[in-house]
Amino acid sequence: MKFKKMTAALMTAVLVASTPAGAYLGQLSSFAKSSDEDEKDYSISDAAWEEETDSNGKVHVYATWSESDDKASATITIYVDEKKQSSTGTISTTTTAGRKELTSIIKKLNKKGSYTFKITSQKKNKGEDEKSSAESDALEIDSDYLKSLASSNSSSSSSSSGSGSSSGPSVNPSSGNTTTQQSSTPADAMNGTQTAQTAQTETKTQASATAWQDWGYGWVYFENGQLVKDKWVMSNGKYYHLNSIGFMDADTYVTDSLFGTHYVGADGALVY
Repeated sequence: MKFKKMTAALMTAVLVASTPAGAYLGQLSSFAKSSDEDEKDYSISDAAWEEETDSNGKVHVYATWSESDDKASATITIYVDEKKQSSTGTISTTTTAGRKELTSIIKKLNKKGSYTFKITSQKKNKGEDEKSSAESDALEIDSDYLKSLASSNSSSSSSSSGSGSSSGPSVNPSSGNTTTQQSSTPADAMNGTQTAQTAQTETKTQASATAWQDWGYGWVYFENGQLVKDKWVMSNGKYYHLNSIGFMDADTYVTDSLFGTHYVGADGALVY
């Protein structure tokens, strides 16, 4: 009886292997083995601070790390004197980016102390229990350092390089001190969705209408000739936030008592 059962089992195995379905299953098995051999690596390491000074003498601060071999979403958490700064919200990046500017976030925190950050991959390497992460060295920040920081991230104040090649939002200024590039909004200018027009101006004063102006070290917004501060504005269907001194927030989280916490992208436009 046992011999008959074994014979039947062997015959079934031969039949399955000789059928198209059996061949397909064999291919799947081979593919699975190949996938196992080609494992993804999301490991990150060597987190550190990096500083750069722009042409206006203002400091830009970056979180840097050794990039992973494969790309995955990652988050950065900032600590001041070893205390997690939850007000910054989730700072998103990728494991292969290798660099993330945090100038506007540090300026928004406006705290003195020992700053560190931790970057964490959102995917685990196969066979590992924890997600790969790296912690930075300490960056000591005092009141003078806070004053030296740029008003916004470099991506939102690219004209500070002095190249004159960046475009800016649409303005109807009565005057200004540089040759400015014009477009409808900061987002339109930075994303290249509108053709820039150049306007020559002589001195920088208030705009005579509702309009954007690029002041070289950040975007400002005039409403009926008045500089807007600490307020959300809508321009060409997109929302932007102006901080307490009148410059547009960019690549950061904005918190106010009326609307809560929201993230604005590198071009200043509301993301979520």
